[in-house]
Amino acid sequence: MPASSAVRQVDAAPPQQLARRVLHDPQPALGGFSGETFAGQWFRERAFVRLYLRDPSRAVVDLGVRRRLTGSVPQARLLAAEPRPVDGLPPHLVTAAVPGVRGDLLLERGATVPAATALARQLARLVTVLRETRVDGAGPFVDGALAVGEWPAPLSTLSAWARHLEPDLAAAGLGPRSAPGLLAALDAASVRLQHAPSGPPSLVHGDLNPKNLVVDPDTGRLRAVLDWEHAHGGSWLEDVGNLLRAVDQGLHLAEQAPLPRGATSRADVVRSWEALRHGLVDGLHEGLLVGGTGRAPGSEDWLRQAADADLFALLELAARPARGPAAPAPVARARASLRRLAGVPDRVLGDA
Repeated sequence: MPASSAVRQVDAAPPQQLARRVLHDPQPALGGFSGETFAGQWFRERAFVRLYLRDPSRAVVDLGVRRRLTGSVPQARLLAAEPRPVDGLPPHLVTAAVPGVRGDLLLERGATVPAATALARQLARLVTVLRETRVDGAGPFVDGALAVGEWPAPLSTLSAWARHLEPDLAAAGLGPRSAPGLLAALDAASVRLQHAPSGPPSLVHGDLNPKNLVVDPDTGRLRAVLDWEHAHGGSWLEDVGNLLRAVDQGLHLAEQAPLPRGATSRADVVRSWEALRHGLVDGLHEGLLVGGTGRAPGSEDWLRQAADADLFALLELAARPARGPAAPAPVARARASLRRLAGVPDRVLGDA
């Protein structure tokens, strides 16, 4: 069947109905926000299927990322792969469920300090592995060999990206009237990024945060890194910024929001997130000393650069069309982070 015909049939079927042709009793994956990942049974094994509906060509890229990182990064075991549309099904990958708990859930319930510290050290090593995985340039991967293409013009600088997204940011309560300091803060970050020293481009996960980690709840051992759909070529500091943003948001919620079910105490949750941050920063600093030029940059330099590099992803997340209480938690948290950057009180605002 020609691929175009398969795609037309795929478009007409609900994703869960398509997933039923791959897994037994598929249900939307908990914590997934794409609407394209389902959990179910693969013969007698618990498994997940990722359907590539919005971007079918990405399946080949994700397989290429898996191949490049085999043996160096813990990943869910691949059970089946169909990187092209066939028989009315979109491209899809089937992976085995990994025993453990999602990293964000473990931390939000109050992981022990030794477990959080152990996880932090492993994340520092993970970032180091990705930093040493060289690619041809900064940009999106375009094929299974991880050839690098060019970013669209709006992604040329952080300032250009912010202005491209300005109408959507305004609709989300982050426009020039409701968050008047935001564009100025983004312009300053854009200037810093343009003048910051840049190392050779490497493989970037693109969404590296605790919700995409499977962790042993007792020891903090990292069992798998999930969801490589945003992987691209760029600076390792993008992943560092994403991780540290998740820590900052976790601390903010631990100090202000109601505790989730199963949490030990507010103090334990705060200590859990603080241990993750300290262990990650210390581990990365040591890695820079060992693997760099013989000296590490000042912490304030690379930590600030990491936060600036993460703003590209933060803006895209905040500008998504979901509004008000219907916005998924990551979108709402991204908007809250940008409000804090702009010096606006942390509450939902309109831009009338």
